[in-house]
This record gives sequence, C-alpha cells and structure tokens, in this order.
Amino acid sequence: MFSSGGLSTGFALGVVQNTPEWVVSPVLTLFSGRHFMHVRRALALTLAVPVLLAGCSDDPEPTPKMPDPTSSSPSPEPTETEEPEAESPEEFVRRWVEVDRDMQNTGNTSEYERISGKCKTCMSVAMRIEKIFANGGFVKTKGLTVLSVEDQAGTSGRRVVDVRVRSAPTVYKESTDGRERRFPGGTITYRMRLNAGPPWQLVQLTQLAS
Repeated sequence: MFSSGGLSTGFALGVVQNTPEWVVSPVLTLFSGRHFMHVRRALALTLAVPVLLAGCSDDPEPTPKMPDPTSSSPSPEPTETEEPEAESPEEFVRRWVEVDRDMQNTGNTSEYERISGKCKTCMSVAMRIEKIFANGGFVKTKGLTVLSVEDQAGTSGRRVVDVRVRSAPTVYKESTDGRERRFPGGTITYRMRLNAGPPWQLVQLTQLAS
C-alpha cells in the first residue's frame, strides 16, 4: 500500500339499469246496435279495475338497489417502514478499506476525506495521492484485506478498533517522468479511533508494532 512517513494506509471498508321496455298492443273491437253502450261501460269498468288494483296494492314501490359500501375490497393496511440498521464499527472499517483502495487507484479523494476528515495522517495521504495524479503519476494496488477486527475499550466516548490487515503489493509513479516504485506489502495492525457513534468517522489512525 501507499506509504507516508513510514505508515502504510489503505482501508476503509400502477348501474347498468335495464329499463324495462313497456309494449302497448292496440286491440280493435267492433260494436253495433244497442249493445254498444253496455259494451262501452263494461269496457270502461274492465280498464278501471286494474288501475284501482294497482293504486291499492300493498306492495311497496321498488327502490333501486344501491351498492353496499362495505362490500368493496378492504384497503391493505399500511405497513411500518423499516429503518435500516445502524452501521457497526466493523462494517465501517471494512467500508473504509474499500474507499481507501478506490482513492489510491483513481486519485479521487472526496469520499475518503468525508469519512476520515478528522484523521490528520489520512489527510496527509490524501494530499499526496492528489499530488501524484496531478503530476501525471499513478497508484496501482489491490488494497488491504481485513484479517481480524477487535473492538477495544475507548476513552472520551470514542470507539477504538484494532484491525489486522494484509497489504497487497503496490506500484506507483509520483509524476509522468518519475521512476516507477514498488511497495512490497505485508501484514500490518492498525489502531483506529472513531467518533462517539454513527455515522462513523475515522479520527485517528496508528500503526501498531508487530
């Protein structure tokens, strides 16, 4: 990994109402002579009876059937929104490792600085990486592999994590015309001091003696 002042860094981690058709059929009847008046009266009486019966019917007027408001499909009950679980210190460490690797290979330090803005050593590394890429250089590395993470007791409300990593070999040039250099890598143990709680930030990074 990239070395700065003897410290190798590189990890983060979418009603149809059928109206009845009433049909009236005319009936033609011929009447003659003296029977005409009787027939006419009988006919009038015959026509009047159904009308009277209809007016005196005990059956109630038919009422339109309205849809039952309770018969509609019930709306699904809203479910509680699950909040994402807070990131653990170990998850942050592993993310920091990934961000560190991307930063060194691309020269883009914005995310790296965002999650380790209070770490002076980290800021020194970020500045040196920016300078290398600005001068036409490069860094090529597979970064760190986390071997173990141990949560230590912290002071002043901060979390302390010891992280053992294996650093991959690194090839870099500090400028376009610079000489290609190599860093062999190896196994390293870091002590990372984080802030009091999530969202996490790296506050201090120290390399421990082997």
